Amino acid sequence: MKAKRLHIFYFRSSLLLILVLFANGCRSKQSEDEEARQSVKAVVTVKIDKVREHDAILTVSALGKTDALRKEKIYSPIAGKIVALKAFEGTHVHLGDVVAVIQAKESNAAISGAESMVRSARTPAEKAEAERTLRLAKSTQTSINVLAKFDGIVSTRSVSEGELVVENGELMTVLDLSTIDFLADVPLRDLSPVKDGQQASIRFQSMPNREFLAVVDAINPQSDAQSQTVKVRLRFLPMEPSHRSQLRTEIVGTAAIVTGVRPRAFFVPKAALLRDDENNSFSILTITADSLAIILPVVVGTATDSSVEVRGSGLRSGMSVITEGNYTLADSTRVTVSRQD
Repeated sequence: MKAKRLHIFYFRSSLLLILVLFANGCRSKQSEDEEARQSVKAVVTVKIDKVREHDAILTVSALGKTDALRKEKIYSPIAGKIVALKAFEGTHVHLGDVVAVIQAKESNAAISGAESMVRSARTPAEKAEAERTLRLAKSTQTSINVLAKFDGIVSTRSVSEGELVVENGELMTVLDLSTIDFLADVPLRDLSPVKDGQQASIRFQSMPNREFLAVVDAINPQSDAQSQTVKVRLRFLPMEPSHRSQLRTEIVGTAAIVTGVRPRAFFVPKAALLRDDENNSFSILTITADSLAIILPVVVGTATDSSVEVRGSGLRSGMSVITEGNYTLADSTRVTVSRQD
């Protein structure tokens, strides 16, 4: 009887142990299934675009400003007094226009002396003599008309009416707006591919939404020792009169000179490009067929307003690149795409 009860006890214990092991196995299986589901589930939502293939326009960029090719200072041919000034800043003048009248120094001295005699005359006889002398001085005075030498506009003025000027004293500066060019300060390191006749585009800070087309007209043979740049003159191509009228000298802008074409280059949106400031390197993030984000190192080339040229192994036209959610995204992270731009 005792042996029978002992047998029953062992049977129940074995059965309980089997049940416990089975339950633990089920829980372990559920845990493994849950982990598997978690590993399949995407952890980061991103937006993507595509790698596009087209020709890359090679350019050299340079800061600069406008200048007039035809610009001339007008000087006084004699010493004397400016008795009439007919042109001021902004005045349009034409060839042969009188811009100033200068009374000779000797004539001015004679008239001033006669006027002084009139003021100091005490008797009628003295006054009559002084007035006769004043009339004579005015009738024999020598005045010079200063003329404009070409059609243009007065940009600066150095004197005012009634002032005394010396011989060869500067009166004003006249420039021809139709001869305004752009002087680009091209760095010496970028100068070698720049040649006469190359096309260029110019944008000004004061007119950000307008692009002016030009060609390389001349390259200065002398460089600037301090800035290590070379002046490259860009001649504006024909444009609408309303656009030409907006050009003035000393307008600061940026020129992009087209120096060549690289065929079948790869471009990505600028938002897809990641920069490592520590290593001064660049990369993009692509997506594999099983939704893993993969870091792809690239070298940056030319750029447009919205895209940038990239070069590197593994690139192909049409491949997906992450444009949003790519910052701080680790390599081989599983992602899901919210939409494609």
